[in-house]
Amino acid sequence: MVSGSKSNVILVTEDSLQSSLLKEILENKLRINVFLLSPDKLIAFKAMSGNISTIILDSSVVSEDMYSHYMELKKAEFSNAEEILINCDKNIPTEELFAWSSLSGIFYNSDDIHTLQIGIGKILQGEMWFSRKLAQQYITHLRRHFKPVSRNTKTVLTKRERQIITFLSMGASNQQIAENLFVSENTVKTHLHNIFKKIEVKNRVQALIWAKDNISNVQEVSY
Repeated sequence: MVSGSKSNVILVTEDSLQSSLLKEILENKLRINVFLLSPDKLIAFKAMSGNISTIILDSSVVSEDMYSHYMELKKAEFSNAEEILINCDKNIPTEELFAWSSLSGIFYNSDDIHTLQIGIGKILQGEMWFSRKLAQQYITHLRRHFKPVSRNTKTVLTKRERQIITFLSMGASNQQIAENLFVSENTVKTHLHNIFKKIEVKNRVQALIWAKDNISNVQEVSY
């Protein structure tokens, strides 16, 4: 059963001793719910999808058919979920990563479980986990293909939403935003969800691009 009190995360990989260990460590160390699913069990999970914040995908199990089905399912059930790729080859072509529009982090097959725990924890706090070079390539690609709100369109944000989108444009994590504004991380997440809807973006990377292109065009309103 999907819980509403903890972050709910899907781990898509084959059921093995290693994947079970990763699930256990993530649940115990990060205090989250992890649903371990093999690719063929994604359909069965649809009926109990609930509130899924993040999907971790083992790149070694991603086939063309699996990817096609997954994208349909994500659009229907998990459209706001962030994506994390694990077990990637160190020489994975950057172009392959562009297929994941909600990608927040990438881990290689040389990374140990401790690195996964630390990195995934950072991502759940609102940060991204990329090398500087990869992050620049990924953002450049999205910037070319992402169509921002027209500059003739007045986007109305509250004072608090404007503060949050400004911090976001500076690269701050949810935790850092919460500390600066003296609010909880859940409050920040709620505001970000509302901001994403208003500016018509699907994830943090697109919001970051939008903010850099449109922040001076935002119309502010009081609470």
